[in-house]
Amino acid sequence: MKKSSKFLVALVGIVIVIMAVTVDILDRDRVIPADNLPLAAKNYVQDKFPGGTIAYAKLKNDLYKTSYEVKLNNGFELEFDSSGCLTDFDD
Repeated sequence: MKKSSKFLVALVGIVIVIMAVTVDILDRDRVIPADNLPLAAKNYVQDKFPGGTIAYAKLKNDLYKTSYEVKLNNGFELEFDSSGCLTDFDD
């Protein structure tokens, strides 16, 4: 194999590894304080579940979007988009 083709194969391999690590870093969920939720999401929970409290909130970073998952102490699970608009609801 020529020296230039070995270099090209190595370069392509390095690029693939860097892309895989970047996707893994960006595609992470992490628990956040309820106070860090968008205001619209907090208002929705207060309006629709006046006696409910937030058991936990997660910031979900996918490659192309950010969303929030909220679990209430009564078992309901809500998902909000990055601006705090409800996108999914499970009981």
